[in-house]
Amino acid sequence: MYIYGTVTITKGFQVWKDMVDSSKEEMEKVGLKMLFAATEANDDTQLHVIMEVESMEVAKNISTDPEIIERRRSAGVLVETTKMVPLAEPRIEL
Repeated sequence: MYIYGTVTITKGFQVWKDMVDSSKEEMEKVGLKMLFAATEANDDTQLHVIMEVESMEVAKNISTDPEIIERRRSAGVLVETTKMVPLAEPRIEL
């Protein structure tokens, strides 16, 4: 399944990306793949992502893991602003 997510970041995109890169092995183990990430053109604190994951339950388990929460906070993520929206399967392939 695909998930669209948004979150506020305070230390910039590169710090967030470095945190994600350092978590790749853990992400692969649970079947989470980051497909897209970018900040808004006019607001570099608003991060948007699209992820592929086995289920919403897996995504919630990852996002509530205390170690991952602390890692995200250390990277400048305002964890309480996290929003995740499950998406329907793609209607078209581009």
